[in-house]
Amino acid sequence: MKLPLEIFMLTKREQRVVIVIVMALLAGTMAKHYRDAKLHVSSSASTTAHGTAAASPSPAEDDRVLPDESP
Repeated sequence: MKLPLEIFMLTKREQRVVIVIVMALLAGTMAKHYRDAKLHVSSSASTTAHGTAAASPSPAEDDRVLPDESP
C-alpha cells in the first residue's frame, strides 16, 4: 500500500501537463479580466460624455420662479 503523500508523486511528463493546464487557466482568467475591465472603462467613458449634455434644465424648470428671485 502506498503512503498518502506518494499519490502526489508525478513523473516529469505529468508535471509538465499540470503546468500547461494551470498556465492555460491562468491565461484565460487574465484575458477575461482584461476584457471585462476594458468593457467597464469604455462604458463609463461613454456614459460620462453623454451625461454632461443632459445637465441643462428643461423648459419646465426655466419657467418656475424661485422664492429668492421674486420681487
